[in-house]
Amino acid sequence: SSSSSPPQIISINKSQMSEIITDAEESEGTDSKYTIIDVRNVDEINYTGKLSPVVHTLPLPYIAQYNVFGMEDDEFEEQFGFDKPGLDKTIVFTCKAGIRSMHAAQFAAMAGYTDIINYSGGSDEWFR
Repeated sequence: SSSSSPPQIISINKSQMSEIITDAEESEGTDSKYTIIDVRNVDEINYTGKLSPVVHTLPLPYIAQYNVFGMEDDEFEEQFGFDKPGLDKTIVFTCKAGIRSMHAAQFAAMAGYTDIINYSGGSDEWFR
């Protein structure tokens, strides 16, 4: 309803992020309730490596520019190479230091997702 409060974006630390990635790896992405998205630019991700093979890449400029969470499922998959998360999924955002991922989380919230997590440490913390 229109009177419902905005979704709570939960911030997590490195050990919590590690648990989520393990969960996603063990279910090989298929049955995991998590969709993990790194919103850094491709060259940044190439430089550090991905946090895990189960982490998807979707740079923040695309999220901001193309209303990606409002895309049709097949268009999203064609553009970004992974299934668009259903509204029942928990989306976990990560970036370099937690700023861009929080912006991405806000776009997801506007698109109707209600289970949203921001890994605030980002790759700076993860690879330290």
